[in-house]
Amino acid sequence: MASPLSSSTALKHPYPDEVNIRILVPIELSPKNPFLWRTLMLDVIENEGLLGFIYGTTVAPPERTTVPDDSSVTGTMETENQDYKDWNKTDQLLRQWFLSTMEAQVRLQFQDIFKEAAVKNLSHYLPLHRAALEGDWESAGKFIEEEPDSVRTIIGGNCETALMVAVRSGRRKHFLKKLLQLMLPADLVLADGQGFTALHIAAVVGDVEVAKVLVQKNPDLPDIANIEKSKPLLTAALHGQRNMFLYLITVTKEDVEPKPFEVQSGRQLLETLLIRLSSQMTGREPAKIPAIAGIGGSGVWPLSWIATCAFILIPMVKVTGAFAEATILLYPYFSAILR
Repeated sequence: MASPLSSSTALKHPYPDEVNIRILVPIELSPKNPFLWRTLMLDVIENEGLLGFIYGTTVAPPERTTVPDDSSVTGTMETENQDYKDWNKTDQLLRQWFLSTMEAQVRLQFQDIFKEAAVKNLSHYLPLHRAALEGDWESAGKFIEEEPDSVRTIIGGNCETALMVAVRSGRRKHFLKKLLQLMLPADLVLADGQGFTALHIAAVVGDVEVAKVLVQKNPDLPDIANIEKSKPLLTAALHGQRNMFLYLITVTKEDVEPKPFEVQSGRQLLETLLIRLSSQMTGREPAKIPAIAGIGGSGVWPLSWIATCAFILIPMVKVTGAFAEATILLYPYFSAILR
């Protein structure tokens, strides 16, 4: 057995949160690579001394335990079991490793394991759903105190968690920060029915402050794609969220699959930016701009047209503002596409 990658294996329940799983497992699980993914993942898990969590030999301790209490009639009292809390923390870390190294479609299937029971009881979570919509932390906090796992449970349609509902509603930031304090990084990887994480939703809304808080909690979020293989960066561009795009481009890794700046993904991103730029220059809807509408709806953009737009429109940044500076930032990544 290889030597541990971290010193945390000396603990009863190791918690190697310093491990960057996206580097050690640089592929995403898909129907094409299950054996390679399994080999890479198990190697990391073994090196960290966590195989017992996978094979069931590290059994979950009781959630509650009995301790002496002289003030009680029975001389004992029931309390939370710290051993269980430590075990659960490591178990959730492993879940994060799995979810963050899976393709969106596979990740959704994996999440069904956690969501099946929750979907059957959505009405039970209505008070929490309402509180998330309204930014009412007092009510939400009481609900979560009684049911701590509700922070990672489906509480609404489209398989949304409380975090997703709160981000989409755009209500008080105080609520989100309080909620995130009770969540593990793995909880932020959970996705809705379209494979959107909370960061995808923030990209749609355009709330950069919320996006920064989410990424601080889980730095892998910008690199997680939805069912259509779109990362939050592209989502921000598609919805015209300029400031969000400029932030996400600073935290999105260019070497994590699906690579956002290469070939198909890169072309789609550049096309989206150029459409936005052209629309803002002309003051017309993209479909009414001749150079765009004349393509015929085939979805295939002549590279010569893209290159021409890039070279002609980019120098006009002082006039147009908006997405032009984003295009300038991106342009070095697309040299292969524009050749």
